[in-house]
Amino acid sequence: MSLRIGVDTGGTFTDAVVADGQGGWQVCKEPTTPSAPALGVLRAVHPLHPGGKQAVEIIHGTTHATNALLTGRLGRVALVVTRGFRDLLAIGRQEREDLCALEPRAQRPKQPRRLIFEVQERLAASGRVEEGLTATEVRRVVAAVRRCRPEAVAICLLHAWRNPQHENQLSRALARLGVPVVTSSLLAPEQREYERATTVWADAGLRPIVEAALLSLDKAIRKEWGRASVLRVMRSDGGTATAAAAARAPVRLALSGPAGGLSAARGLADARGDSSLLTLDMGGTSTDVALLPPGELPLEPRSIAGLPLLVRGLPLHTVGTGGGSLASLDLAGDLVVGPDSAGALPGPACYAQGGEGCTVTDAHLLCGRLHAEEFLGGTFPLHTAEAARALQSLGISAAAVLETATAGMERALRQVSLAQGHDPRQLPLYAFGGAGGLHAAWLADRLGMPKVIIPPLPGAFSALGLLAAPARRSLSQSFVASLPSARQRTILFRPLAEQALRELRSEGIPRIRLRRICELRGAGQAGSFPLSEGPHLLERFHREHQRRFGYDRKGEDVLLDAVRVVADGPSRSSWTPDRRRKQEAKPFASWSAEFPENQGRRRGKVGGFRREELRPGNFLAGPAVITEYSGTTILPRGWRARVGRFQELILQRDGGK
Repeated sequence: MSLRIGVDTGGTFTDAVVADGQGGWQVCKEPTTPSAPALGVLRAVHPLHPGGKQAVEIIHGTTHATNALLTGRLGRVALVVTRGFRDLLAIGRQEREDLCALEPRAQRPKQPRRLIFEVQERLAASGRVEEGLTATEVRRVVAAVRRCRPEAVAICLLHAWRNPQHENQLSRALARLGVPVVTSSLLAPEQREYERATTVWADAGLRPIVEAALLSLDKAIRKEWGRASVLRVMRSDGGTATAAAAARAPVRLALSGPAGGLSAARGLADARGDSSLLTLDMGGTSTDVALLPPGELPLEPRSIAGLPLLVRGLPLHTVGTGGGSLASLDLAGDLVVGPDSAGALPGPACYAQGGEGCTVTDAHLLCGRLHAEEFLGGTFPLHTAEAARALQSLGISAAAVLETATAGMERALRQVSLAQGHDPRQLPLYAFGGAGGLHAAWLADRLGMPKVIIPPLPGAFSALGLLAAPARRSLSQSFVASLPSARQRTILFRPLAEQALRELRSEGIPRIRLRRICELRGAGQAGSFPLSEGPHLLERFHREHQRRFGYDRKGEDVLLDAVRVVADGPSRSSWTPDRRRKQEAKPFASWSAEFPENQGRRRGKVGGFRREELRPGNFLAGPAVITEYSGTTILPRGWRARVGRFQELILQRDGGK
């Protein structure tokens, strides 16, 4: 049997988690090594498997693809399009992210026009060949692409999702160049030309970057722990794939790391009996928020760095506010926090590794909300003098930095709840990430939320979620026609189901569960929504339409936009109650800290508790600071905390139920 280890590589720390065999976990956090990501992974795994020759199965969540898209550091891509569509990426869509911007600057793929090649061919919207692709034209395009010496080639021809014939023809010829060739008809066989183009372009640009990193890590793991060791990579849809399969479609890794946290939150919520919930995942460089409904996690089209991608992932909204986010003054002299980050190196000023700017972590330390000697279980002392020096250069207070950061996260939580018609006062807030517990109670207070759940190992919760992630394939195909009969829909699903089963079986996955999903909309509507395939589909569509929008469209035609198949292997999720004997909760120290509710007094006394010493049934009253190896939780005045049966902290206001 191999040892299963979850490893999440974040912008600041790389976290590794392994089950200890007694219902608990062992965790190790190591600084991320951006220049050599595999090194950070090996450093985090070694303390959990010291000197062992037992084979390992590493489930890896990575930000490699996300960071490459955010920074634009991609491979050199040659894009092949239908004649007349050379400016497809530059034109994009007419949507404006900021309606009030006087000089809006749309985000577009940074693809030089000289690396876009037109090909003489044409398909009708039905997929019928209007103008054939000749062998002479193929040779001309191949010669032109060869001269530009690309690292990868992306092909996106008009209406190719209906008929892949011409893309396949070009792909076979361009493959002789010896670089990866990505076709839109294979990667994203869906309508919407611009989104299909950005998806295939992003995937091609990621191939030279991500493939080398993943295969290098896979090789290093096998060298260290034997050829039987396996590297599986978390994808944006919350499932895993082998390193080789993940490298063949790196655009599907765009939200790899955060997906582990959402999966873990849904698993803990199911064990606790919570239905819908809001999540707050505050790491070193950013904060991810989401609203999770009961049952299966929804998969939605995602966008990264302003680029819409036909890659469905878990429902995340990200803001550039993390523990390492830098505070600065804009041109108007206003305080802003993020999106620039101190990262892993040099990190916050209080790390004393050369960081000069003031970060959110520095502000927490100066306000007394972090204990300088308890960070990372006392293995990583913080330096208050360095944090004070960084803050002094800004001429503002540490409390102002924290207030600005909290306001940004509050806006994000409102966007995924109130803006979508969900009342946060009816939902618990699951807060995790290394810094989530530092802000959670105040955010819940502002939104009127009834309780906060701080799960076990909050700073490594995404890595914990990786341990439970199933092998998964999510495949889709556009259809765009009136809703066909159940028998016809079965025929539409068949090739997707066969492909998903074939891919998972090739990875040795024994038991596979299939979910079939229809994307439906009314005639004349722009957006569709998913419903599970099954009896009374039309009636269920009208009921869901009424629930979502307040009216039905029973007199209108209903269209099937696309069919999707999600194939899952076995899930390993198991939350077992902590049955250790209750003992009295005693503070290890007390000190002064600055909390917003101190009512004019700058600082007040707080008690410090070590979470490792708490047991189910323990109660704490605020103000208090609860430290642990992977994070810190603040319990403000007027709040109390109880340790739940799954080792979770349950924070509620005094008088709350």
